[in-house]
Amino acid sequence: MSGLFLNFYQVDIPTKSTTIDFIDYSLYSTKEAFIELKERYKDLAIYRDDTKILLWKKSGESKLPENTKTLSFNLWERPKVLSKVLERSIIDFVSSKGYRVFKNRYSNSWEIISPKDVLAGSIDGLQVNRIVHFSPVYFYKEGKLLLGFSLSTSLKNSFTWNRVEFEKYGIDMKGLKGDDDRVFANRQSMKRFLETKGATVKYDQIASSENKNSKCFEVIEGFYKWLNKCKSEIELPFGLTVNSISKRYLPFEDELIKSEIIGKPQRYFYSNRKNTQGLKFYDQMVKAYKPYSLELYQNKQINIGVICPSEYQGETEGFVKKIEIKLKEDFHFNSLTFHLKIIAGRELESYKAVLYDSTLLKADLIYVIVNEAQEKLSANYSPYYVCKAKFIGNGIPTQDIQIETIRQNLNAFTMTNIALNSYAKIGGTGWTIEKEDKLKDELVVGIGSTLSESGQFVLGIAQVFHNDGRYMTGDCSPLSSLSNYAENLETHLYKTLQPLVEQMNKSGAFRLIFHLFKSASEDYEIKAINGLKERFASYNFEFALVHLAYGHNFRLYYNDGKNEISQGTYVQLSKYSALLHFVSNSDLPLKIELDKRSTFTSLFYIAKQVYWFSHLSHRSYLPSKRTVTIMYPSLMARMTEELKKVEGWDYDRLKAVAEKLWFI
Repeated sequence: MSGLFLNFYQVDIPTKSTTIDFIDYSLYSTKEAFIELKERYKDLAIYRDDTKILLWKKSGESKLPENTKTLSFNLWERPKVLSKVLERSIIDFVSSKGYRVFKNRYSNSWEIISPKDVLAGSIDGLQVNRIVHFSPVYFYKEGKLLLGFSLSTSLKNSFTWNRVEFEKYGIDMKGLKGDDDRVFANRQSMKRFLETKGATVKYDQIASSENKNSKCFEVIEGFYKWLNKCKSEIELPFGLTVNSISKRYLPFEDELIKSEIIGKPQRYFYSNRKNTQGLKFYDQMVKAYKPYSLELYQNKQINIGVICPSEYQGETEGFVKKIEIKLKEDFHFNSLTFHLKIIAGRELESYKAVLYDSTLLKADLIYVIVNEAQEKLSANYSPYYVCKAKFIGNGIPTQDIQIETIRQNLNAFTMTNIALNSYAKIGGTGWTIEKEDKLKDELVVGIGSTLSESGQFVLGIAQVFHNDGRYMTGDCSPLSSLSNYAENLETHLYKTLQPLVEQMNKSGAFRLIFHLFKSASEDYEIKAINGLKERFASYNFEFALVHLAYGHNFRLYYNDGKNEISQGTYVQLSKYSALLHFVSNSDLPLKIELDKRSTFTSLFYIAKQVYWFSHLSHRSYLPSKRTVTIMYPSLMARMTEELKKVEGWDYDRLKAVAEKLWFI
């Protein structure tokens, strides 16, 4: 056994002052000119470094462009350039060995694809190849530069059959995406292909084995050993050589890079009760200690409507009895009534027929019974979205329940989650989490996003949380595109924060911690905060801009992937970046990146807050791998993008459900 391993491979390159060729970026500042430069000089490595385009030869025969100049600098003092030199040299070496190599345009990583079919031809029409993901890495810890790369691995599915062959073997092509004769191996097409061929079990068994942490570790370990063995063949420019490639378990660098454990937060229930009985499961705790918001709902008359097609009536009646018992037992309702509305059929018009039903319009929550196929319909034709859009306007949240779930998967876990979702949607709070007293008042602002149908970012701006996880405001902010994001963010923050700050602040000082789905930008978040400072000129506030993401190449393995990793494992890479592990059986940690322009830079404290907020999701009792400050705005943005497709709907309708988690 070998302990905790971070997939960072440190490279030692003895460096010296050298000269490098460059041309001024101003000569090639347009996208077209820069692309043309790279196309014309394919034997040159071309890299933009601020106002200069740096050039180095891949071979002695390479020609340089006109207006080329030279400058001298120490590469060790320019780690960004040195890292790029190392990256290009390793990728050129790997390509020369016959591997297919592609740059991932969405991340700073390369995909190195093995030609071997993991399935060994056992499923005709499908091929699965192993990918090794390579990313250059450098960071400073305590003033020391660590240079190297990270390796991870995944599987790539691709069909060897074309569209004609799909149709020949009776596979329904409706809705499957592709180009020309090719069918893309996405989730939908893979499911349909495997089910039609009766190969789902075989594929799942092979994929499960290949995706085990121990197997993934074995793959990247083998690739590292191969690179290390061949390091003398990796050709670097400027007379540089790879002296060593090191793989080490944590801690290393005299414990500069080490792991720590962030403990789970204490959960608080009704009247601030804690788990004094040592109960193991969180739903047991809510049941035993009663929900945090017990007094608001225990004796209140709660009405839940159910819209059900007649052909589903028998199964749905059974579900209603089960969920009624579950809600009363777990959340201690004394007055809970269900109103079952049977509709003629499954078509949209049947659902529309009860949208103005007087009993349903008095409900606190409405279950909409649909089937799996209906959930895939466009929002304007979807019974669920049309019902949600209408009832939201009357202040009534809805929850879809698939008939397939009722028939096949109505187990204890499913029932527990449906009950929790229901309680949250009517406005209830099952629990809060521990908070730490501070010298300054503090608010956490979460900004998440989704993609529109056209592929554009749509942002669910700024949901504000108290540091114990409670909403400080339930205002569902307007969505925003990047073009109006900065202005909308500043306006929304001021409108939202002004009454809160005035109410809670006694010292004139407070702190804002922003949890962001993307890196902070001078044109967006910084611009909004500068505007906010002017509006709050009479206050002294500090801020932290924190980018939370899983789109990176770092991985963690315990005992070479044979054992699970402790939840809350924290590894600080540098002053401004760290990894935080949420899911014990996964190898992928969350990366926390603190913007250097932040005025509050306590990274461990911020990571702890992020981890604690993951224990607040009211979609499930289990901690989420995404903190709710990012997850909730993203869910809201995604749901609202769908609702706006429903004819006659507008954003103002959300005000009626502002204090409820209608989108979870």
